Amino acid sequence: MTHDDPRPRVFVSRFNRGICIAIWAVLLVFAVSAVWLPGGAERFAGLVPLAALAALAYVALWLPNLRVSDEGITVRNVLRTVSIPWEALVHVDTKYALTLNVPGRAVPVFVAPAPGTVTASRLARRSRREGRSLEAPRPGDLVGTDSGDAAALVRERWAELQQAGRIEAGIAEQAPVTSRWNADTLTVALLGAGASAAALLLI
Repeated sequence: MTHDDPRPRVFVSRFNRGICIAIWAVLLVFAVSAVWLPGGAERFAGLVPLAALAALAYVALWLPNLRVSDEGITVRNVLRTVSIPWEALVHVDTKYALTLNVPGRAVPVFVAPAPGTVTASRLARRSRREGRSLEAPRPGDLVGTDSGDAAALVRERWAELQQAGRIEAGIAEQAPVTSRWNADTLTVALLGAGASAAALLLI
């Protein structure tokens, strides 16, 4: 990626999306079983909580992402979305997960957890076999991990904009970092819980 390509880059967790697809597959099996079981129309009420769980998996596992653009970084976690201008970014850390440090707070990135010991060891062995450099401050910076790949995406764009003189230095305290609730996630959770409770009363 170079600064000549100013398009936003979006990072998502392949692991989270894989879990989401697995959940949908299990719920689909339950839904088909519920429809084919003998009984009256009340058996269809059981589809409501299954649909609610599928929607919850979508907003909690599929939608979270990290978006990097020339304007800044947008972190969509499960419940909140945080927008960080480049001027406010102080440090990029990967100890437990990709964490973006700004004045007075640290913003963890849900889609970029650091690898466990087993995963880090496996990736390190693979890197040695392939003759690639293992120079990384910590396991969370390793290429091929969610935290390492996402951190590289942020650091590369950050460095390019700094070299191009497009980030004003010394104003981190004044640069506005905004945070908002994810209304779609909250709506799905509340409506899903209410609809599921009502449907279960009919069973």
